[in-house]
Amino acid sequence: MKTRPLIGITTDTVDGKPAYYLSHAYAFAVEKAGGLPLAIPYQIDLSLIPQYVDLLDGILFTGGDDLDPALYGKTWHPNAGRIDPARQKFELALLAEVEKRRLPTLCICLGCQLLNVHRGGSLHQFIPDLEGKKEHRKVGEVLRRHAVKLEADSQLGQAIGVTEISANTYHKQAVNIVGRGLRVVATSPDGIIEGLEDPSFPMLVAVQWHPERLADEAEHLAPFKLLVEKAIDGKFF
Repeated sequence: MKTRPLIGITTDTVDGKPAYYLSHAYAFAVEKAGGLPLAIPYQIDLSLIPQYVDLLDGILFTGGDDLDPALYGKTWHPNAGRIDPARQKFELALLAEVEKRRLPTLCICLGCQLLNVHRGGSLHQFIPDLEGKKEHRKVGEVLRRHAVKLEADSQLGQAIGVTEISANTYHKQAVNIVGRGLRVVATSPDGIIEGLEDPSFPMLVAVQWHPERLADEAEHLAPFKLLVEKAIDGKFF
C-alpha cells in the first residue's frame, strides 16, 4: 500500500470557545490531492514545535482573523477581526521552523499575510479604504469571484497551467509592502496581490484566495497537488 505524505494543517478557534476549529474543506482538498491531512493544535508549548515538524512532509497554513498590526509598525484598524494571540505566536514560531527545514509549504489567506509579515512585509488593513479597489469581502450570501492573473513562469502558474483563473474572494486585508525574498506571482484586476512565493525554496507558495473551497475545479486543486508532489519529493532526499 502506497504511503501518502503527511500534510500538517494549522487550526483556528471560533467564538472564543476552548476548542479548535478547522474547516473540512482544507482536509478534503489535501486528501483529494493525494496527501494525508493532520490537524495541528496551537495551544501547546512552543518547544514542541520541532517534534511536530519532524512528523510532517509538508504543511498548510490556513485562513483566519487579522494579525496584530504592531508586527509591522501599525495600530489596530477599527474594522479588524483580531486573531487569537496564542495562534499568532504559535504560527510565527511554526513558520520559522518549517522555513528553516525548507519544508514544502502552502499558505492560504491569513497564511499568505502571515508569510509576508514574517518576512518583514506589511499589510493593507482594510481594502475598502483604498482608492480604486473593488470589494474583496464576502457580502451577504453572494459568492464573489474575480479574475486572478498568474505569472506563467512561477511555481504556482506552472502548477495551475494557465495565466488567468477565476478565484473566490473573502478578505478585507491584503499584502502591501512585499516581504524579503518573496515574489509577487498573482494579482487581481484592481492590483491587489493574490499570490506570493519564494523561488529559492522547494515550495513556499502563498495565495490570498481560498482554493480549498473550490477544490472540485482543477485549477484550484492544483496548489494542493503541488504541495503533495513536493512533499513526496522531500521524503526521498
